[in-house]
Amino acid sequence: VMHKVRQEQNLITVIQKTYLASVEFKKQAEEWLNRRPNSDNLLSIKKTVKSLKAQLRWKLTEKNNLEEADDYSELEITRIKEEIAALRNKLLQEIYKEREEYEKLAYLVQKWFPELPLLYPEAGILTYMNSGGLLSHSLERDLLDAEPMKKLSTKRPLVCSEIQDQKVLLKGYSVDVSSEAKVIERVAKYHRAWDQQKEKSSLLQLLFLLFCKSDPLVYLMVPYYPGASLTVVQADAPLTLEETLKVMKGVAQGLQTLHGANIIHGSLHGNNVFAVNRKQGIVGDFDFTKSEEQRAAADTMVIGTLSLVSPELKMGQPASPASDMYAYGCLLFWVCYEQTFKWMFCFLCDVVCYTASPLPRPFLLLVLHQCHVFQRLQTS
Repeated sequence: VMHKVRQEQNLITVIQKTYLASVEFKKQAEEWLNRRPNSDNLLSIKKTVKSLKAQLRWKLTEKNNLEEADDYSELEITRIKEEIAALRNKLLQEIYKEREEYEKLAYLVQKWFPELPLLYPEAGILTYMNSGGLLSHSLERDLLDAEPMKKLSTKRPLVCSEIQDQKVLLKGYSVDVSSEAKVIERVAKYHRAWDQQKEKSSLLQLLFLLFCKSDPLVYLMVPYYPGASLTVVQADAPLTLEETLKVMKGVAQGLQTLHGANIIHGSLHGNNVFAVNRKQGIVGDFDFTKSEEQRAAADTMVIGTLSLVSPELKMGQPASPASDMYAYGCLLFWVCYEQTFKWMFCFLCDVVCYTASPLPRPFLLLVLHQCHVFQRLQTS
């Protein structure tokens, strides 16, 4: 009898869900039954953005001319700088409005009106959707108050700016016609993985993808966490054991998010893992112009004297989630036992490097666990 009752309850639940879904469908169908969506709001915002950009360019030119003059007035420069800041804020507000309109149109394309991109090609709806909602032709690197980060930019242009009271980094990637589409595809796939869980994904958020008119680069905008990379943190004030557990748990969550989306990081190292506020672990993004194998073979895949490249990669096998976990295990070991167990660290390196076949990752984690137990015994 109880079995029949549960079956009846399950059936009632299914009927309720179906009814609610049909009510929602009817509501949305009635909304669009006698009218068709259009891109008028989006195009109106684009027109406003274009006007603001022209004003901003003019003010920037005026400021540069004044600064080059021999008898410029400090008060005049201050006034123009305030006007430039106000124009930048207005421009950013309109760009966020533009993104909201794109989101609405993208939803309608996926749900009801797949023909919208064909009806309004000037709106660039498909381009927006293919980039995962990141690409913005309205936002340009030249219009931002950007400061070059020479200490961090060893391989590519890297500048720091501020967007709505948030410090951001703009990473410049050199692309051509053939590689641009691939870069946008990889960026969109990464962003969709983040978007599934947002902050809980433990991935570095991608904010915008934008172009620069003065050079053939595409810029990726990400949040800036100064002094929070694992390498810097361990050099300045090493994490405690409790802090390490919190941070590395977040890093493991980030890798799980990526692997669940069929993405191999391939570039997990001390400068690409962030210990935000010493308690939140975040996995940084990677070079979207390179494949997983190219990223894993980069000279950045090292911590101290230990290579983070797994044995199977050194033997020519393709990158995999297991090779990411190898790098993760080495990072965890380095953070916890760099000084205290240096002898064991070197022993593990020798074992890993000279084993003919790749060690199973559970073995690595088992060694780490035994080291943890040993340290607990020493301190007790």
